[in-house]
Amino acid sequence: MNTGSFGSKNLSELKNYTWAGVVSFLNEQCMSSEMEKTQWLVEKKQYTERISQLEGELQASEAVNKDLVRRVKMLEFSLRQERIKYAKLTGGHHRVNSDVISTILSRGEKNSDSIGQILPKRRTRAHRQLLSKYLQELGLEDIFTGDLPPRQIHHRPSKSYGSNLQALIELPSENDTTPLPKSETVKINIIEDKSVKKSWELKIALKSHMDVVRSLHFAQKEGILATASEDCLIKLWDISHYETFNENSQCEPYFSLRGHKKPVLTMTGNIIGEEQLLYSAGEEGIIRVWELAQPNEVNAYGPAPEKGYCVGIWSSHSEAIWDLKHHPVDGLVLSSSADGIVKLWKTVDTTTSIDNWKSGKSSANLLKNFTYPTSDGENFHIPTCTAWLVTELNSFVVGYTTPYLNIFDKQTGKPSIIRFVKESDAHDRIYQINCIATSNNSNLAVCGHEDKHLRFFDLNSCSCVKDLVGHTDSVSSLWMSGNHIVSGGHDGSLRFWDVRTYQCLQEIPAHRKKYDEGVLCLSQHPSFSLMASAGADSLVKLYHII
Repeated sequence: MNTGSFGSKNLSELKNYTWAGVVSFLNEQCMSSEMEKTQWLVEKKQYTERISQLEGELQASEAVNKDLVRRVKMLEFSLRQERIKYAKLTGGHHRVNSDVISTILSRGEKNSDSIGQILPKRRTRAHRQLLSKYLQELGLEDIFTGDLPPRQIHHRPSKSYGSNLQALIELPSENDTTPLPKSETVKINIIEDKSVKKSWELKIALKSHMDVVRSLHFAQKEGILATASEDCLIKLWDISHYETFNENSQCEPYFSLRGHKKPVLTMTGNIIGEEQLLYSAGEEGIIRVWELAQPNEVNAYGPAPEKGYCVGIWSSHSEAIWDLKHHPVDGLVLSSSADGIVKLWKTVDTTTSIDNWKSGKSSANLLKNFTYPTSDGENFHIPTCTAWLVTELNSFVVGYTTPYLNIFDKQTGKPSIIRFVKESDAHDRIYQINCIATSNNSNLAVCGHEDKHLRFFDLNSCSCVKDLVGHTDSVSSLWMSGNHIVSGGHDGSLRFWDVRTYQCLQEIPAHRKKYDEGVLCLSQHPSFSLMASAGADSLVKLYHII
């Protein structure tokens, strides 16, 4: 009876479980595991960037310290030479508390009773070397580091060298010595000291495109660089051996992705994950999905492979697409177009996209549209660029041709509007936002504008905290890593900024101007110490971070 009652009790408990409940429980566990994995990947990326930043700061500090030590040794040596010379010329060697020094100096005097007799120049030079040799042998190199006793002058001071010698070699007191600010020290190292290494070194200029290069993308794992141009081509470069490159090296793309019939304006790809997909768009208003061809799969000088690397076409916008941005972690892509709409897409895995492409189905999965109506309610503000917030993965920022910066929540779609120009000043000049960069460790966004300015925004308070002139022409591209920013402008230069001080640390002339355009895009490799820039001169330049 007890066994039967126990079995019936367990059976009644089992009836309380349903397949739907079990599946729901498993889904919750799976989602929890994915969330933990996502957080771990984000933390790993942040720590990697922090390590790179600290290593760079350490190298810079070591270089500065080495330079300062060298300068101090030079000053000490000069001071010793002047004090020895002073002691010889004035005959005041009896004031130095060293019998060895007095003995050496007395050998050069013809008459030991005559104080103040000056030695001939030839014998002075010989005794100076002899003195240095004896000091080194006896370990008394620092015998003159102490201050000399004050000299008593019993005659009218003259303008001769001997009477003013003590004033020339006298050290300033501690109260008169003021330390040099840190910013001025960096400036001296960059401008005056030719031996200090620069932070960025040009490795190679890639030449293959026939028109303006508009976009760059580094693959996550392999050493692959993708470049998109107005010549309607996407070229793939093998840069895995970038350390062997120099300015005289020749590098050719190993494959070209063809399919666009109009200029390609933007390109993006996943940063974290196993799959390697590219998303490109341009004046056609469509998004093409590409499978990334590996260097060992194709022959750069042989016939084109039969395999088609385009795995999907998304009919997305009615006008040109200006910007594409892949989510840092999730399979999401943002597209901003001249039709006034920002669209959020869900990416798919490669196998599903290829199957849909072969069967004639569209692999596009549109999730939501985001718009910002004008005051009349009939039109939309035109978005120019977008950027995901790494600290708030559910939010992204959008810049417009008008003086507005909006923060959207991808789930609710409600914007937080930031107007950084007064209504009365809005028509004075063009405030169009050309590019946006967001911080990895704070809610800070930096925008490059058509009016040559860089503006820093605190997204917590929705306010502009700093406004400065960034370039001599429009700011066209930005890249942010840690506490440093790289900006490119239509003046053809790259500038490197410290976010903490808002100061420009270095400027590099990068690209020649063409049709009033200069630098157009920037990108940094996720694991290599490599930065790439592209411009209107059809060149792609690689810089090694040292």
